[in-house]
Amino acid sequence: MRQFILRAVNLALILAIGVCYQQRALPRAAEVEEYNQQVAEAEALAEEYAAMEAAALNQAAEDEAESGYQDGTYTGAGTGFGGEITLSVTIENGEITGVELVSAPGEDSSYLSQAETLLDDIVNAQSADLDTVSGATFSSTGILEAAQNALEEASQ
Repeated sequence: MRQFILRAVNLALILAIGVCYQQRALPRAAEVEEYNQQVAEAEALAEEYAAMEAAALNQAAEDEAESGYQDGTYTGAGTGFGGEITLSVTIENGEITGVELVSAPGEDSSYLSQAETLLDDIVNAQSADLDTVSGATFSSTGILEAAQNALEEASQ
């Protein structure tokens, strides 16, 4: 009889633990499901934003291509972290074919080397309307400003 009572008490404890677990687990599962929905919505918004940004970049490139850059090599200057940055932009058949750094005497070499990735990006995007490089904001702003100034000269 004593074993029966012990087993019954153990069974009751196990059932009580199971009921408590269910009471805790169900609200938590609802929280997890809500979180997953929020993550999915955020990812969808990020994809939508990326698509809109890509469309805007393509439109900007098309607009600049339609504006008809005159063939030649143009020089532009912009203000970077350490002073003036000068670029040379080459236009062939109305398209940007090359961007070269002419001078940046006051720039810190580590910042400038990070920002120089924009030179190829300008050619690829056919535009100087790009985001700055994180960690080299001032140097990349100078490069983009110099490229924009050269492209303005090319469109006259």
